[in-house]
Amino acid sequence: MSKKNLILIATLSIALLFVASTKFMNVKEEFAEKLVNYADGTKVNVMAALPQKKYIKMLFLGDIMMGRYVRTLMEKSRNLDYPFLEAQKNSSFLQGYFDRVIANLEGPIVAVPNRAQTGTNFGFAPDTAEIVKRNGVDIVSIANNHTLDQGQKGLESTKKYLNEAGLPFFGHPILPTEADTHFETIDNKTFAFIGFHDATRRLDDNGARSLLQSIDSKVDYTIVFIHWGPEYQKNPSARQQQLAHLFIDNGADLVIGHHPHIPQTRETYNGVEIIYSLGNFIFDQYWSDMTQHGLTIEAIFSTDPNDKTIQIFEHPVDLPKSQPRWKQ
Repeated sequence: MSKKNLILIATLSIALLFVASTKFMNVKEEFAEKLVNYADGTKVNVMAALPQKKYIKMLFLGDIMMGRYVRTLMEKSRNLDYPFLEAQKNSSFLQGYFDRVIANLEGPIVAVPNRAQTGTNFGFAPDTAEIVKRNGVDIVSIANNHTLDQGQKGLESTKKYLNEAGLPFFGHPILPTEADTHFETIDNKTFAFIGFHDATRRLDDNGARSLLQSIDSKVDYTIVFIHWGPEYQKNPSARQQQLAHLFIDNGADLVIGHHPHIPQTRETYNGVEIIYSLGNFIFDQYWSDMTQHGLTIEAIFSTDPNDKTIQIFEHPVDLPKSQPRWKQ
């Protein structure tokens, strides 16, 4: 075996060992431009010899509330990234490892924010969209009971600020249409993100059914991200279960919920995973231990065109002082 081949084998072995030992490394970014140079002028791209990407990875976060005392802490710390500082210490979760990070934005973004420290009428500052985006969140749902806290004008301003920040959004606080659905193509797979709200107003079951049926044949995966269920309850209600089954019967490939402020149980129905509640991700509910522990969900999709399985992994988070941190 030539010296060049021995060097190449050794180089690739080191690269592969590094990849295998790094749990949450974005391999493509790390190796794509690294070349091995030989004395005779030969150049070998290390990435070309590594296994090609086989999976699409997403992370789903619970409720993000950027007003009230959360905003106070941001300003007191003189760092508007305050809520994300602890999460960013495990940067693999929010930047680099996942193809998409999705969260529920629990309130409107308005020109004149609501500065109240208490109460449940939210209005987030105009810089909210940019802060959320630069800290690794790629897509947000606006289908929840607080999106209309500042009325229809608040909904429209929320969309305006999200668009200006380049932060895609989906869902509607009453009943979404196909226009409120976010479509993405990642590698060779197509996804539809649908945001429903059934927490403080009853979702139109027939409208939801029609929307799901109209989208099902257009994409590989339909993901339902829904705001629902009674608050502070560990188990889903009969209504949550009924809706989850309806979604799946009409094409949903994954159902993930939020609103109860605490994590709820999981269910598998006809082979499809239902995560009934993620709980909080960024909030200021310090009065209860239950509301200071949340759940994030890692969903892994195969790029194999014949494989529609979804692998689900739970990553619990602690939420002290509105700073989520992943449990080790």
